[in-house]
Amino acid sequence: MSAIAIAKPLPRVFQHASPPVRLRLLGSIGLVAALLSACAGPDRRPEVSAPPTAAASRQLSIFSINDFHGHIQPKSPTPLMPRLPDPQTGEIKPQPAGGVAYLADAMQKLRAPRQHSVFVAAGDLIGASPQLSSLLKDEPSLSALGELGLVASALGNHELDAGLPELMRKARGECPSNGCAWPEFKGPGFPYLAANLLDAATGKAMLPSHVIKDVGGYKVAFVGAVTRDTPLVVVPRAITGLRFADEADTLNALVPQLRAEGAQVLVAVMHEGATQAGGANDPSYVCPGIQGRGVDIAQRLDPAYALIISGHTHQAYTCKINGRLLVQAGSYGGWVTESRLTLDAKGKVLDAQAVNHPVLQSAYQPNPAFVALVQRAAALTAAVRTKPVATLSQGAQRSARAPFGDGPLGNLVADSQLAYAKKRGSADIALMNPGGIRADLTVEAGRPVTMSDLFAIQPFANELVVMSISGAQLQELLLRQLPKGDAPARLLQVSSSLRYQWTQGSDGQPRLLDVKVDGKALDPQRNYRVVVNNFMADGGDGLSVLRQGKDRVPLGVDIDAMVEWLSENGAAAMAQIESGRIRRE
Repeated sequence: MSAIAIAKPLPRVFQHASPPVRLRLLGSIGLVAALLSACAGPDRRPEVSAPPTAAASRQLSIFSINDFHGHIQPKSPTPLMPRLPDPQTGEIKPQPAGGVAYLADAMQKLRAPRQHSVFVAAGDLIGASPQLSSLLKDEPSLSALGELGLVASALGNHELDAGLPELMRKARGECPSNGCAWPEFKGPGFPYLAANLLDAATGKAMLPSHVIKDVGGYKVAFVGAVTRDTPLVVVPRAITGLRFADEADTLNALVPQLRAEGAQVLVAVMHEGATQAGGANDPSYVCPGIQGRGVDIAQRLDPAYALIISGHTHQAYTCKINGRLLVQAGSYGGWVTESRLTLDAKGKVLDAQAVNHPVLQSAYQPNPAFVALVQRAAALTAAVRTKPVATLSQGAQRSARAPFGDGPLGNLVADSQLAYAKKRGSADIALMNPGGIRADLTVEAGRPVTMSDLFAIQPFANELVVMSISGAQLQELLLRQLPKGDAPARLLQVSSSLRYQWTQGSDGQPRLLDVKVDGKALDPQRNYRVVVNNFMADGGDGLSVLRQGKDRVPLGVDIDAMVEWLSENGAAAMAQIESGRIRRE
């Protein structure tokens, strides 16, 4: 498909302004003075640069983010807390990172010394967002990211949470008859790319496949792909009529067209990635133990692609697969990847280096224009966000620590859903997918936990469903989600009524041990009433067993269960969430 943008183009004054000047053009929100004071920097206009001479080489810096998920706010919740050396003491500890105002300052300072640079994203810029953005349909996030100078983004699965038509509306900057949620919303000004998103009936591509930009005198093609596993992580009704083709096969097939259009440098920007146990930066680029679909795609991708920018797995890494860079910038705007390509006159890669820059709040100054944008969004959403729910003396972390497979926050979520179901009927067990828990529960002295805090944890507004499955089906479900070999464990979180142990044999295959419901051994013949969210009930995350559940009864929205549980039980609810429900022997 041709590189036709689905978003309305920015006004010419924006199109031909450098990123610092673009920041000065936010007069629509009454911030001209703040912008003029905040945005000094070199002019970086997008007019065509002179091509390099035959004997010369030239460096391009390709900056990228991924999985921003509407995290424009600097705190409540803090977007990211990477463990890094403290600038003053050198102590390695979690430090606040991210927030669009800090990201704006970081991008200005990082791009200033780079003569030839461009800024792209690898999807999930919106969706599963905190209330500050989600209550306004993520329109302030799209506006802010457009003002940062993004030229394109791969489509992410979460961009489809509300369906493709709604994404198209936002991308075009269109408003419903009653107006946009974000006043004067004009769209992001950059296109979403997805070469492998097809109409299921016709096979026609639904979005542009690529854009070609002049960067440093080279024609650089940014070619987008969304994860082919989108049907596993998006509710079926949101993607009806869509088909997701293999990423590598689709991008490989485009190479002749890209060359015919004059592209000298090809960059794959995909919403799929890898996992690895190392740090955000590996100077050797070896990344021992890196695995996942992103690695498979990198190994199969045509050598014509000079660089692979990835996303989806929320990891920060700089790796090389068969000598080619595969990079990712973590999540939530807490990191920015800079990939530096040294090219000869024809665009051949002579050298490729990458670094993940942390967007530490201690290292950057918040850009006043974006501070004002966030404050405006906060004011528009304050009544809902700041509603107090409960006063707690302790928080809860998502992470589980070996030998346990359950984390305190996962236990709290599952307990709340079981209690909610029991008040409305019969229920035995609640299960929660760990990917649906998006933030830790953080408690600040003297401040009650608010709706905003809880929505940051569960931002999908999923419907809870109670269904009947047999003990044998429950056992199959638990067994299927256990990791094989050295794959990382991401186990379903369980209510206090379910406890089990598991082990892994010498063949790498997992085995269930001692499964108990309410202190009694699991009965394969008995039917159990199980509470899950509608994403899981529809087989999301590969939980196809749950599609067999019978006698389904909808209960309400998941966030309501957490609100009710904490407001009515508070300290008692928190007292029973210690890990130990799932143990590896």
